[in-house]
Amino acid sequence: MKNFRKMTWFILIIQVLFVIWIIVGTSSASGNCDGEIGDALAVCQAGTAIGTGIGIGLILFFWLVVDVILGLVWLITNRGQRDCPTCGRAVKKGQTQCRKCGHDFKTNSVKP
Repeated sequence: MKNFRKMTWFILIIQVLFVIWIIVGTSSASGNCDGEIGDALAVCQAGTAIGTGIGIGLILFFWLVVDVILGLVWLITNRGQRDCPTCGRAVKKGQTQCRKCGHDFKTNSVKP
């Protein structure tokens, strides 16, 4: 498996946090109408449904914006690197040898 960069791990953690935020946001709306009866219960449930929908929509919008920004940062910081064909580690362009496995990019061979 190729080594993940720190930015990749950061992006994955952000994705997990957004999923948790959506799950907690939808589950917290379930107990808002306790003690209500009749028309008040119907109005409360309708308001809770509308509020939950707006909240989830905002979370999804923020998720999209954050993903676009993080994706652009990831692509910009990935420029100037190439993957070693032997070990898969990211090596800066201009380096002639992989520090991990010793692959020589000039001769395409592995040095012991």
